[in-house]
Amino acid sequence: MLLRSLKLNNFRQYKDEQLITFSNDKTKNVTVILGDNTSGKTTLVQAFNWTLFDSAAFTTKDFLLNMEVAQDLRLNETANVVTEICLTHDNIDYIITRTQVYLRTSKEVTFNQSRVKVSYKQTDGQLKEIIPTDSTIRKILPPELSGYFFFDGERIGSISSKNDVTESVKGLLGLSELFNAMKHLKSAIKLFEMNMDIKGNRNAELAFERMNSEIARREILLEKLSNAKNEIIHYELRKEHLQEVLRDNQSTKLYQKKKEELEENIKRETKALEDTCKRLISEFNTNAIGFFSQPLIKRASEFLKSIDVADKGVPNMNASSINFLIQRGHCICGAKIEDGSEVHAHLMKESDYLPPQSIGTSIRLFREQMKMYQKGSENYHGNIERKFIDICAYRDRIQNWEDDVEEISIKIKGKDNFAKYENELSDVKVRLRRFYDESESISRDEGACANEIEKAHKSYNSFVSATSKNIEIMNYIMYAQKTYEWINVTYIAKEKEIKEKLENKVNEIFSKMYHGNRKVVIDDKYRVTLLTSYADEDIQTDESRGLETVKNFAFIAGLVDLARKKIIGNIGDGDSIVNLSSEPYPLVMDAPFSNADEKHVGNISKILPEIAEQVIMVVMAKDWAYAKNVMGERVGKQYMLNKESETRTYIAEVAIND
Repeated sequence: MLLRSLKLNNFRQYKDEQLITFSNDKTKNVTVILGDNTSGKTTLVQAFNWTLFDSAAFTTKDFLLNMEVAQDLRLNETANVVTEICLTHDNIDYIITRTQVYLRTSKEVTFNQSRVKVSYKQTDGQLKEIIPTDSTIRKILPPELSGYFFFDGERIGSISSKNDVTESVKGLLGLSELFNAMKHLKSAIKLFEMNMDIKGNRNAELAFERMNSEIARREILLEKLSNAKNEIIHYELRKEHLQEVLRDNQSTKLYQKKKEELEENIKRETKALEDTCKRLISEFNTNAIGFFSQPLIKRASEFLKSIDVADKGVPNMNASSINFLIQRGHCICGAKIEDGSEVHAHLMKESDYLPPQSIGTSIRLFREQMKMYQKGSENYHGNIERKFIDICAYRDRIQNWEDDVEEISIKIKGKDNFAKYENELSDVKVRLRRFYDESESISRDEGACANEIEKAHKSYNSFVSATSKNIEIMNYIMYAQKTYEWINVTYIAKEKEIKEKLENKVNEIFSKMYHGNRKVVIDDKYRVTLLTSYADEDIQTDESRGLETVKNFAFIAGLVDLARKKIIGNIGDGDSIVNLSSEPYPLVMDAPFSNADEKHVGNISKILPEIAEQVIMVVMAKDWAYAKNVMGERVGKQYMLNKESETRTYIAEVAIND
């Protein structure tokens, strides 16, 4: 589908008839429409949806008539809103026109349901109207997919959360022919069976009922079997991945064990270091004074040896003790002490030799204290030295082990939780065994069911009257069934192939738009998820608006790219070829860069014109400035939205260089 032109007549702010023709040049395939906020950019994009599908995302979507025209209407006067799209699809030129009539009544301006007219240009140039219109439009573009090709960049995030659009995407990518053929064959088989003449033959009726019952049961079993096989494929791939991780990194487990041993050594050595430091501090606090006093003690000893100071005092006795005995009146030996007695005289004489009066006694006590310091400091230096050496050794070993731990951590970064991988692998093996058992059980049931169907079918055939009509119908059923099975094999293969191609193409485009360690995954319902690779795993993470925009642009571009190509495949082993053809589709975008930064704008602008056959952008001038540097040479048409008032905008074509 390529857009030729869009004509608007009194459609919201576009008063009177206005026309835009789009560039269809193969190289200059971009049409740019510049406009400020509230100038009608979104209205243009919504005009496509309204024309094709009678749907427009406006707050006042039901009222589309230009407000100036509506206010000028007199009583019972009518005015029309008309939009017209000219396009080419499958080499046929179509004109799609939608009209809505508005009437001024005494109370308000009313309107009826819009009417659409679809015409195509015949080979002689004459236009011919097509009825029915809706099916023709759906064939050109399914409404479920319109959001992929006519979209608002500010709401682009909704693309990845759309409901199931599986059949529409399959149709877009060229699988509808096969799908519709299978659907038709199934209906034909049922119709043939209903036309069999079994009236009056109760046994044939019972066999027919049993056969249909077993067929329905078999379809359920086949669906369960398909699900089980899909689970087996999923878990086999996961098992292979986990085994590869464990196999390719066998040394990592040894590194992990070595790391744990080193960490235990560091813990033990750190405790020993702390204890040794405490003992060194205690040793210092106890004996440091004596050790550092040794030079002074040596000099004092030498000095005391050079002088003669008699020490006649009683060791450990002082003058206070003598005074106490005199005051008490008797000696420790029991002798009575009286003033003037001989005992008293001896005690008084003895006090002259005792401290504090006797310098000799003080010197003796000092010498004894020096000996104590000398004895305490004899091993001080050796003890301190040994503890210091131990501390240095502890610190060296701890540092070396910490360096080893850091080196190992770098080697196994992101792979150090091998217990998790081993546990998951065990869980995967358990799940695989369960699904294999389930698959075998279902296969047995399905085989038994197939046998029952065959038995019922044979019984049915034997009971059915061998009329020429029944024989003919039975041949039809057999041919239809074989044809269905033949096409179904190709359909399944082609569907898988196309989905893989789409996912690969989307990731190829995404990698050009975004530089990082992420990838896009498309599920069976063609919904888009972004995964981040981390530690040999793909995990889903939160996305910024800008990243979500890039992701969805990649998905849209992938759809567009595949839709413009033809997929050729062989059916069966013969020479028959099915042509799964599809059409090129345009991208019509309102504010496409509103959530993307300057770098991504450049990447997107470069890729879209290369992939899409036609690009139509309605964008603000400030956003176009970023894209123009990359996309400018691909522009074939350029327009400006001139807003004259809140209710009136005119479209003007401008020179591309302006």
